[in-house]
Amino acid sequence: MPSFSGGNASFTPSTTNDNWTLDFGVTGGTFGKVVSFAWGGSLTTSTGYRTRWTRPTAAGGGARTLLTLGAGQPNYPTPGGALVSTYGSSQPTLASDPAANLFREDWNAQGGGGYVALPPNSPWWVVSGVLNSAISCRNLVGTDANGSSYHVTWEE
Repeated sequence: MPSFSGGNASFTPSTTNDNWTLDFGVTGGTFGKVVSFAWGGSLTTSTGYRTRWTRPTAAGGGARTLLTLGAGQPNYPTPGGALVSTYGSSQPTLASDPAANLFREDWNAQGGGGYVALPPNSPWWVVSGVLNSAISCRNLVGTDANGSSYHVTWEE
């Protein structure tokens, strides 16, 4: 399977917009599986952050701003899914926390962070036409300018 990775680095998160959205909603018949994800901070003072990874209850709308990707398999450089930074008219709608969380982490953005490699038999599947065809990473707490990074790796 080809693999892809990307995310936002030295990023200013929002509590109303995703850090990234892995979106398989545009191209029918596509699917992928998240195999790992990461987050980290570079603030100079101790600051509590809370980040969640979840499936949206409603998809984002409008023009998509895409993040730059790395392709793990050079013969397959174009993914079927898209890693989206923001949507032009509406951001994905998320269930109220903690409902529908795939993962949630409280962490310190002063050099804190983490990396999760999902077990081979338990990836997070993303399928076009199923459950809004996306996975969202969004902060519940923490919006400091250029102070954090969020990354995802998936296979198709």
